[in-house]
Amino acid sequence: MKAYAILSASGPDRAGIVYDVSQFLFVHNCNLEDSRMAVLGGQFALIALFSGEAPDVARLRADLPAFEQASALRAMVFDAANPSASSRPPALPVRLEVVAMDAPGILARLSEVLKRFGVNIETLDAHLAPAPLSGTTVSSIKMKLLVPQEVQLKTVKEALSELADEINLDLVFQPVQE
Repeated sequence: MKAYAILSASGPDRAGIVYDVSQFLFVHNCNLEDSRMAVLGGQFALIALFSGEAPDVARLRADLPAFEQASALRAMVFDAANPSASSRPPALPVRLEVVAMDAPGILARLSEVLKRFGVNIETLDAHLAPAPLSGTTVSSIKMKLLVPQEVQLKTVKEALSELADEINLDLVFQPVQE
């Protein structure tokens, strides 16, 4: 029987980490289904959905301490559901992009508005970088959202626009094709 699990791992960045992780999955007859990997503050971070036969996933779990020792990564495995079997309420995919001079709380304020309308944040990328001419730190946030079918896009957009005016954000909010 096919089983699904999430592998979460992090540790000091170095060449060969992706090989170590993919090889670990491969030797346990497991398949990488979906993943996000990044280097943040000199640390490699990974979250990956993988699948395999239940005994192979169990063996992978048992071998996790040896993998951590060999790879110098801290790792955890969590049970997951088959992504194609999960039923989600109907929702419209929307892209939200925000650019602003960096200040504490931007993401907290944005996510509070989204929470109020029951909007699910499916993916989120946030970065800080110096502005080209001034060198001022600029915050850039990109999200893929799922807006529930019963929620009017116009209402969410208006609430986000009010916030943008209040705390000086530039934002793009538009439906996307999947």
